[in-house]
Amino acid sequence: MTDADIRELVRHGATIEAIRRHHARHGGTLLAARAAVEALRWEFTQATGPALSAFEAEIDQLLRSDQKIQAIKRYREVHGVGLKEAKDAIDARAEARARRR
Repeated sequence: MTDADIRELVRHGATIEAIRRHHARHGGTLLAARAAVEALRWEFTQATGPALSAFEAEIDQLLRSDQKIQAIKRYREVHGVGLKEAKDAIDARAEARARRR
């Protein structure tokens, strides 16, 4: 994939728009477009170093899967904080993820 505009969208975290453009331009299924964009994200990660820790990736996956309560429980487990602190941290993480899109 050498589309400069799609690469730039991925570089700036606009994954959904990158998938839409790739799908519109190259056809195929949305899953194929997503796979192409994810491969490009992986390429950027390898070039710049890992962007997320394993724990952050786990929390993000739980949030993407609408498992916010599990994310809060996991945050409490790892950090040993109270329910309010964990909820506030997960809410902030979810809000930051939403802004990046």
